Amino acid sequence: MRRLLPLIAVVFILIFLLPSLLNRKSSKKVLSSGDRAALTLDAADRIDAAEAKYRAAHGSYTTHLADLLAIDPKLSDNLTIGLGVDIDVGGGGKTYVVRATSDVLAVVRTKVGARVLKSCRALVNASGVDCPVPPGAATTGTTTVGTRTITTSSK
Repeated sequence: MRRLLPLIAVVFILIFLLPSLLNRKSSKKVLSSGDRAALTLDAADRIDAAEAKYRAAHGSYTTHLADLLAIDPKLSDNLTIGLGVDIDVGGGGKTYVVRATSDVLAVVRTKVGARVLKSCRALVNASGVDCPVPPGAATTGTTTVGTRTITTSSK
């Protein structure tokens, strides 16, 4: 038995430890700020489209994100970035406000009748983070708070 113990240890190392030591490639893909911003904007667009489909089928908007995920399953991919989504429906289900917030971008969509009001604010100054400026925006500016730069636009 003592003669086999070193052989068993070598086999154990070859089978279990050696592959993990040799395969040191990082399989983690870190999303850039621009990617997270794009996913935040995409989530807001997908929520808008799913709410429209839900209203067409049920006669009113929904406050439940699960209902929207059933309509657009790809929306769940956007939620994996740590996206916070708040949905509020008012006016007998005829109006809604959706706020999608990530660590780099905050997007608010409001639907009143046929009008869609869009608001966007970059929360950090990073390459690739770009809030589309609404047409006719009167002012645009940046404010530095601590180490963060906030880009704002208003009418």
